[in-house]
Amino acid sequence: MKRISRLPVWWQLFIGLACCFLFSLIVICASFFIDIKEAEKNNWSYLHRMNSQWELEIETITKNLDYLQYLPLIDKDIMTNLRNDYQKQSLKKQLSNSNYVNNILEDICGINPFILRATILTKNGNIYGNFVEDSLKQVEQAQDHIVYSKAGHKNEKHITDIYEGEINMLPYKLLTIAYAMYPVTSDEKLATIYIDLNFEEIEKSFSVFSNNEIECCLFNKNGMIYSSEKENNFLLKDVKNIYENSDHQGVLETDGTVWNAYVVKITDLDWYLVQCMPKKSFTFNSTKNILPFCFWVLMIFVFLLFGGMQLISRITKPISEFSNALNQVTLHKKQKPRHIQLSEDVPEEISTMVSGYNDLVSRIEENIILAYKNEISQKKTELQMLQYQINPHFLYNTLNIVSALAKLNGIKEISEISESLSHIFHYNVKGGNIVQLKMELENLQCYVKIQSLRFPGKFDVIYNVDEEMLTCEMLKFILQPLMENAIEHGVIPCKKRGRIELTGKISSDHIAEIRICDNGNGINDETLQMLRQELKKDLKQGINHSSSGIGLINVHQRIKNYYGEEFGISIESTLGEYTCIKVRFPILPKEV
Repeated sequence: MKRISRLPVWWQLFIGLACCFLFSLIVICASFFIDIKEAEKNNWSYLHRMNSQWELEIETITKNLDYLQYLPLIDKDIMTNLRNDYQKQSLKKQLSNSNYVNNILEDICGINPFILRATILTKNGNIYGNFVEDSLKQVEQAQDHIVYSKAGHKNEKHITDIYEGEINMLPYKLLTIAYAMYPVTSDEKLATIYIDLNFEEIEKSFSVFSNNEIECCLFNKNGMIYSSEKENNFLLKDVKNIYENSDHQGVLETDGTVWNAYVVKITDLDWYLVQCMPKKSFTFNSTKNILPFCFWVLMIFVFLLFGGMQLISRITKPISEFSNALNQVTLHKKQKPRHIQLSEDVPEEISTMVSGYNDLVSRIEENIILAYKNEISQKKTELQMLQYQINPHFLYNTLNIVSALAKLNGIKEISEISESLSHIFHYNVKGGNIVQLKMELENLQCYVKIQSLRFPGKFDVIYNVDEEMLTCEMLKFILQPLMENAIEHGVIPCKKRGRIELTGKISSDHIAEIRICDNGNGINDETLQMLRQELKKDLKQGINHSSSGIGLINVHQRIKNYYGEEFGISIESTLGEYTCIKVRFPILPKEV
């Protein structure tokens, strides 16, 4: 150390900068390695969360089919029809019973977007279904494609492979699930119901969770039945090997590409769900944010190293020359130079400038510390912003979990509120600005259910909407503010039990008219006139946000802005008697 301290200042500064550069390079490499490990850990966690979401989506689709197995227990007439033999009934009775069961199956298939066809084959050989014409053929075809069966006490189930089939002469990609039907008091099987699911619709529901960097695959015992990319050809045996690992994590290889994969088994279907990411992007995507930072830090130190060498050269040369000149002057004049107390390891060249140099070094150190503090503060802020981000489907899944827990614990009200909130939240985040009236009504009914639980027995809501209107398209979030206005300002303040009636019809000139009327407090003349004046304003005049009825005015302005000035809402009311709000908008032709 003393040998270095006695070197000229140029060499001392050069060695110091070089050591600083090497030390910083080591710190950056160590940080980069730690970040890679942390990134891999986060990516595994992300694959696990994605698998959980996909698994929940699949279970939601399949669990909603279980109630079909218990139709005979729900409806005694169905139980009777399944037990009866066609041959012992009159033709009229046969037709009546068949139509009854077929209509119920058709209604159920119409409600569930994933069900194409439901067929019941009884022990007596009777056939029921929403497509009776090709039911026997469907049953035979499904039986030929069964890949998984489970049998238990009154819990028989069969799952098919994905196969091509026809329904009403139209081709479909089908997945059939069959359940055995049993009575409560006996172990004798009454029938088997075959449920044909539209696997193409199931694939569309998977697209909600699509991610360009992650591939999702589904396997049954015959191999892959779904892939989000449709390019890779993973082997089932490799997937099973990964699942047998304690952490269900492993590596898949195909076409020269290595994938990090996380596997979950859906036991109820005997399916394997795989989420995988290319190993290169698995690391690179998570560390790409730190690479520019490391690059610029290295560039700064390289600049400091070479720039410092040039600066040192420019500084030490005049100092050395000044020191030599000073020594010569002192010797010639034989004057004793002023003695400066320095330690032994301080170079001679720096003795005359030690005080200024120390001040300069102190200021540089303070500036470097300040710059690092500012940089660290900025990075902390960025990390906090990343921590505050949330998956838009987390709240929706959380509400479903709350609903499930409430059902398990027998708390009906919490379950109903959670399911309604879940539906409203899902309705808010999905789709565009235009929806069918029936979807708007479903969302409205969820809102009314929450308000009914909030104010039990306070009001009744009656829906009287023409059937032909249900498929009409309209602006989203039109009815809920109007219903909220009727509840909050109409029937709730009244002492009597309120009544709200929602009616809808289509006029002869293809104009949709929806009325929401209540028998509540009504509106006084002054407020009513003010609201009507606000509704008459032109779009360019804007909205008076200080006025009451801002929700009604917002709805009115949205309708005018989208459909035209001649459409919107109108208000009729008598204080203490009723309030009626009418919404008018045109029925637009559907796009082909």
